[in-house]
Amino acid sequence: MVQTGDIVIVSFPYTDLVSFKARPAVVVAQTKDNYNDVIVALISSVVPATVSPYQMVLQPDNINNLRAPSVIKVSRLATVEETKIVAVIGKLSSAQLTTFKTLFKSLVD
Repeated sequence: MVQTGDIVIVSFPYTDLVSFKARPAVVVAQTKDNYNDVIVALISSVVPATVSPYQMVLQPDNINNLRAPSVIKVSRLATVEETKIVAVIGKLSSAQLTTFKTLFKSLVD
């Protein structure tokens, strides 16, 4: 079972919902229904020069275990079957998790 803030490798769907690519993502939540699907936010190693209000930059460290500076795209969400999670590789620090939750909540304000 995964937890909010876990960094996972997941078979992430493209917006066409036909193609998939294994990539890192942050767990937003696991659904509390019969499906136990996992809602994730995409992580990209392509860090833009100007970060949008719904993006969060992460530097690699021994907590998140990312290989390169990366950006969480808080508004790039997917709901995936738990079986699509290949591995849990790390997690957000408590400070990063607080920032992530604040950005996520701002999506619906």
